[in-house]
Amino acid sequence: MLSLRAHAWISGALLAALIGIPIAGNIAEAAGVPAPSGAWRLPFQIFYLSLFLAFALSAVPVIVLSVLRAQKDNAAAAPLIRNQARIVWVLWALMLLGAAIALPAMIRDGFFAASPKS
Repeated sequence: MLSLRAHAWISGALLAALIGIPIAGNIAEAAGVPAPSGAWRLPFQIFYLSLFLAFALSAVPVIVLSVLRAQKDNAAAAPLIRNQARIVWVLWALMLLGAAIALPAMIRDGFFAASPKS
């Protein structure tokens, strides 16, 4: 497992991308750049959803390592500190399982449709 600092940099970079991409799009739109055609909409939606999922997954080690580092003097937290990598892997597995369950429902409800269902 990477260090807390490395995980924080990764998570921060993904968050900056999540915030920066819409800002750049708004600036481009205000400058008169036409919106992408319908053919580009679906790949961008998939990319942005993947970016969001990557950020969510990258935040888990930051949170787990931060909390357990704060508990380093607590003897009761010693087993958790020894198994912090397992904790991260279990949380990642649960999040990915939830995403795998949610994806068919998202498709069925029109999340990736050209115009969302009302």
